[in-house]
Amino acid sequence: MKYTKTMLAAALAVTCSMPVLADDHESEDSYMINILVLELKHGHGWKFGESMMAYKNCYAENDGEDSWSVWSAVDGAPNTMYIVSRMAMWSEMDETDAANRTCWQEHGEGLTSHVASANGRYWRHMADWSGDAEGYSVVTLHNFRVAEGEDFEAVVGEVTGHMKEAEAEHMGTWYQAVGQQRWGADYFVVSHYENFAAMDEDRPGANSYLVDAVGEEAAEAVWDRFGESLADMEPYWTQMLRRVDSMSYDADD
Repeated sequence: MKYTKTMLAAALAVTCSMPVLADDHESEDSYMINILVLELKHGHGWKFGESMMAYKNCYAENDGEDSWSVWSAVDGAPNTMYIVSRMAMWSEMDETDAANRTCWQEHGEGLTSHVASANGRYWRHMADWSGDAEGYSVVTLHNFRVAEGEDFEAVVGEVTGHMKEAEAEHMGTWYQAVGQQRWGADYFVVSHYENFAAMDEDRPGANSYLVDAVGEEAAEAVWDRFGESLADMEPYWTQMLRRVDSMSYDADD
């Protein structure tokens, strides 16, 4: 586990910038997100963008009330798009979206004709581990598969707790998976950046705050526990994404 522990310690050292979903809908910090990952057909990226913008314009013209953001993969598989939407509770899925129905009838076939595969998942926002992020156009998702969920949560809660006590500037936004998918992540945390240039800046990471709080020897023990809580196979991977404003939609704008 030495390699895994070192790798994950480095990951947390630069992350902790994304909120996690919670079931308790009585809290204003509680929400869920849906992430729909689309693998586009080779050479269809531009045509998909045109179709997506046509759907977006139609939705706005029909006073659509939902919002979403669209993100394009910077690394990994080319032509991969992420569509992210948010809801407070499951009952919202029972509501009828007349604007979506109208616009899907007009543009749905055009959109799907450029898609090779699609996969969607729901995630719970974990406010206790997360900071506040705004004004960002680039993100890195740090994904974790765990073997011992309670142990993982205990360690992350301890580390993020020290970061909050120190008023860390770049806290991550954490999410926990709703349900399971084979080889899918159980948790992920997002690092936020205003732009790509911001990624060149030096930021103190989670390990720096942990060492300041408990000392190097105790911090080493914390990372040992963290490594032991992870799955043996595919415990960690990252994805870098760029926001595509032309395809994103905010009902409040």
